[in-house]
Amino acid sequence: MQNNKIKLSTKIFFKKLEGKMKRKNIIFISAILMILSILSCSNNDSNDTNDYTAPMPTATTTPMPTATTAPMPTATTAPMPTATTAPTDNTTISSMTDATSDVEITMSEWDVSVDSTNSIKEGKIKLTLVNNGNLEHNMVLLNSDNYENLELTDDSSMADESKLDILGKISGLQPGESGELLLEDIEPGTYAFICNTPGHYQLGMVNKIIVE
Repeated sequence: MQNNKIKLSTKIFFKKLEGKMKRKNIIFISAILMILSILSCSNNDSNDTNDYTAPMPTATTTPMPTATTAPMPTATTAPMPTATTAPTDNTTISSMTDATSDVEITMSEWDVSVDSTNSIKEGKIKLTLVNNGNLEHNMVLLNSDNYENLELTDDSSMADESKLDILGKISGLQPGESGELLLEDIEPGTYAFICNTPGHYQLGMVNKIIVE
């Protein structure tokens, strides 16, 4: 009977020991598996790190500066000096004198008079027009000795000055006023003049000067 108890106790002891061994084995195996799993993850992370390829830097191309062409300077040509020829002994000098001939012309209603204290010489001539009338008068000196039948304007109020060869003109003068006309290099000849205020030419306000 006692032997049976000993046998039974021994069986129970070994069963307990077996259970403890199994649990230790399971814990040991689990620990090994956990360590292997950690090592595997570590290797994978290492591989992932090693497999990572850094992107290649992209090459940036610096634009080449465009060449600017400076404008070519334009050549400026200096004007050639004009040659002046000194007069030779054979140079002819004008026979016209430097003296000025003064001629006074007086106008009034329908009268024109010429007063020259001396003969009118070629060259410089100063004509002075005096208005002694009660209306406006003017003077148009022609490069002609003819004052008759001059072509009139379209309204026939005065001589058509665009059709005349005019040497000079004294514009309209009011009563009591006077005006001057200076002429140079006048050649000998007879020169007609008229008062071309509207209607005055037709009323006979004409005359002539004679240059010697």
